[in-house]
Amino acid sequence: MSTSKLEPAPQATALPLEAASEDLAALAWLHESERDVSTLGRLHAGGFPDGLTLARPDMPAVTDMEQALAVIRQVGAEEQAALQDDLDADFAGIYLTHALRASPCESVWLDEENLMMQGPSFAVRDCYRRHGLSVANWRHIADDHLANELAFVAYLLAKGHGGEARRFIDEHLMQWLPRFAGRVTERASTRFYAALAGLTLQVVESLQQRLPASG
Repeated sequence: MSTSKLEPAPQATALPLEAASEDLAALAWLHESERDVSTLGRLHAGGFPDGLTLARPDMPAVTDMEQALAVIRQVGAEEQAALQDDLDADFAGIYLTHALRASPCESVWLDEENLMMQGPSFAVRDCYRRHGLSVANWRHIADDHLANELAFVAYLLAKGHGGEARRFIDEHLMQWLPRFAGRVTERASTRFYAALAGLTLQVVESLQQRLPASG
């Protein structure tokens, strides 16, 4: 009787929390403010989004962002002003005037009357305070703004608090991010902001799946 050689089962690779933190921080930075055409071109030249730890290059969201940034990077000097105007208008419609009806703040999605600065915002603020953190410009960018929530998860990962990061994702980000991302993807007028919404959701979902479930 022949026997086959048994090989030890491969062990799952541990999630590199520091690299995952950098992913979240980069996305937070993109959601925080308008970025000019030249900055986005440099971002693409530097390997974004292919270098993300939490998203494989073959994922549709990564492909969409790669293509969006490639187009931006290739725009000629005479077309950059018009493209910048389009990007700024789209940013305003999503993050400032709410023309797309896709608020970047958790409260608007979870409050019964769809109002800002309600219970979810204060719950998020309490999470920050437990770590000695606060949002200095909360009147301009609320505590539960997507950029702040992503930055907080990045902070937790950088500190090695994977369990707390998973809990915050479960209790806050993933309670509203899928709806935000879906609406922006459908309504954004620029390819870049549609791609950014989809990529953000993909990265957060990937992180949620790879972190241990919160107890």
